Amino acid sequence: MFEIVMSLKWFKESYGKLSNYIQGEYVEADSDRYLQSYDPGLGRVIAEVPISSRSDVDNAVSSALDAFKKWSRIPMLERIRYLVRLRMLVDENSGELALMLSQNVGKTVREGRGEIQRTIEAIDSALGIPHLFMSVRKLVNVARGEPEIDMEMVREPLGVFAVISPFNFPIMIPMWFIPMAITLGNTVIVKPSELDPVPITYFIKLFKDSGYPDGVVNLVNGDASTSQHLLEHKDIVGVAFVGSSPVAEKIYLTACSKSKRALCQAGAKNPILLMPDAVPEPSIENIVTGFFDMAGQRCLAPGLLITVGEAYDKFVEMITNRVRRIKVGYQLLETTDTGPLASLKGRQKVVGMIEKALEQGARILLDGRGVKVDEKYVRGFYLGPTVLDEVSPDMEIAREEVFGPVMPIVRASNFDEALDIANGGAYGNTGTIYTSSGKYAREFAKKMNAGNIAVNMAVAQPNQFFPFPGRKKSFYGVLHGQIDALDFFTDRKVIMQRWW
Repeated sequence: MFEIVMSLKWFKESYGKLSNYIQGEYVEADSDRYLQSYDPGLGRVIAEVPISSRSDVDNAVSSALDAFKKWSRIPMLERIRYLVRLRMLVDENSGELALMLSQNVGKTVREGRGEIQRTIEAIDSALGIPHLFMSVRKLVNVARGEPEIDMEMVREPLGVFAVISPFNFPIMIPMWFIPMAITLGNTVIVKPSELDPVPITYFIKLFKDSGYPDGVVNLVNGDASTSQHLLEHKDIVGVAFVGSSPVAEKIYLTACSKSKRALCQAGAKNPILLMPDAVPEPSIENIVTGFFDMAGQRCLAPGLLITVGEAYDKFVEMITNRVRRIKVGYQLLETTDTGPLASLKGRQKVVGMIEKALEQGARILLDGRGVKVDEKYVRGFYLGPTVLDEVSPDMEIAREEVFGPVMPIVRASNFDEALDIANGGAYGNTGTIYTSSGKYAREFAKKMNAGNIAVNMAVAQPNQFFPFPGRKKSFYGVLHGQIDALDFFTDRKVIMQRWW
């Protein structure tokens, strides 16, 4: 397999010590501390990740701040031209980027391709920023007097933003924010997850190849201490974060205490209501892929299946049989349906949650803990799809984010009980209902307390042209991601003038 891809530009079996990317070039971190990054399907180290120091962060911020002074004055249409070239380069390199994502994250090649396609869509959305700017307001003759007084509102970039991203989408999630931020005139420092920073560390050079001035986009590798250095730096004006709820809350509170803007998208426990009148075949397929694609490591993946009334007897056996057919294997093989978890620690956490659920009275319909893979891959972090029945709403497995290939099933006698269970959790990213009834679909959409609502769709991912409106413990901040970035990455100024 490796022989097929060794002729490619970036993809390797091992990447050695990773560097930071500052002022348009790769630079060695000022640190003697390194973490290990794995190919999770092989359980083998493929890169060493520096824990960047405060001096590394200072250098990155200095680079970004210097670049901001010139970059913010470049006409917007010129900034857009760089973005067009970036889109072309991402498209040209999409195959290799997908392989790198698969190798370092553990997602399948198909899922890697999907991430790059979503990245391109994020760029496409940012290309429409000039049209959004047409909403800038100007009023003439707003007050009595001689001469007349005019007022107008304009938007201005703020400065240097930090983007702290999670392990599950190392390229796509930073690119939710970077195109918007820099096209609006800001500069950016990316701090990727220490688990799998290889893809974004190589991807970042595409900005230079697209013609972006040095310092507009920078990257520092590291762990939580590196993120803390960014948050504490006086010249960082804001932070965009995606990750777990405890970390999101900590980052949000820290940023607010230092008068920085913060947009923190957090964890989830996304419920599905399965009604008896759901259309069987497409619903089952959609539910199963929603739960188990990417080994369940998506913040928008369903986390709880609530069967309503007769839906349990009608669907659960068919769902379990479909789950049995999922092929778990090495992520770079095209025959694999779902790959390993991204880390050994993540696997251990999920197994612990399964075992706790069994101790609390859950019944296992399908046990993925002993999944078999080819002996070449036995050191990988594999966990097969697991289906748990007789789960009660108060169990940890029903309340907390698992982030693994687990389907907990809770039974509800009717729609109202199911909706109460769905709304009883601490999170509010998404909610989904499978039904043929417009009445129930409409009632669910109205009463479900989540930011993203889906009918007959397992993964409620809004297009980039819409906001990403998480609620409760799924979001910390005021302005959400995607379309709300226009407000997050700019500040408004009102200019009042008259001429004698």
